[in-house]
Amino acid sequence: MEERKRPIVILGPMESESAYLIEKLSDPTEHPIGAYRFVSGLVDDHPVIVGRTYIGMVNAATATALAIEHFHPSLILIQGTSGAHHPDLHQGDIVLGENLVHLGRYFTSHRDSGEGSDHTRWTFPGTEIVSGGQLKEIAVLHSHPDVIDLAASIPYPHGKVIRGTIGAADIWNRELDMIDLLREKLGSDCEEMEGFAVAQVCAQLGVSCADIRVISNSERYAGEDFDESYGRYCQKFCLEVVRKLIATDLHR
Repeated sequence: MEERKRPIVILGPMESESAYLIEKLSDPTEHPIGAYRFVSGLVDDHPVIVGRTYIGMVNAATATALAIEHFHPSLILIQGTSGAHHPDLHQGDIVLGENLVHLGRYFTSHRDSGEGSDHTRWTFPGTEIVSGGQLKEIAVLHSHPDVIDLAASIPYPHGKVIRGTIGAADIWNRELDMIDLLREKLGSDCEEMEGFAVAQVCAQLGVSCADIRVISNSERYAGEDFDESYGRYCQKFCLEVVRKLIATDLHR
């Protein structure tokens, strides 16, 4: 495939985080690969693949590797819902993941039986990844800066859009003390369960990536329980990002 025709891949964990994007593809074609569903089509005459990763880091990493192997994309965009960590974020707000961190990689200090757990003493080392043929410990990965810059210019009517740090792990944190600790140690503005895994696979296989998330819930505020319908807002926003990437050729 010619360089100018390399597709953009957009991933979403749940059906509610991918269905709208699939609806917007022209000439859709199904590509089932094992347990994973990918749909190819056109957006503004450019090839785009929409895939569902399912929830979790291993699922996301697997779907990302399959997408890279089968479709040879110029960019992988992971998007969907997230829980707020930053106290100024509310349902409908969007976080552009300039920085991506692993919330589930931590070391505990020794405590004897019956002494309980003290997460304030946990440490958060970097993640080992292979980059440039060498094993490195990386604490923070990054979305492609041109994608984040472009996304920051897209109008969004449902809340504010911030550049920030997105954390990921197979954990749903509902304890405010733990949420505050993660903000203190890792700078997380929101949490989800896929982004860092996608970014790690992309970093190791030499593919650009970006993570964009909408806030679907916050433990800090009454009435802001998880609502998957906000995933549609994120898909609409990301579709506009992709259209502008195509128009400006920044995805190459």
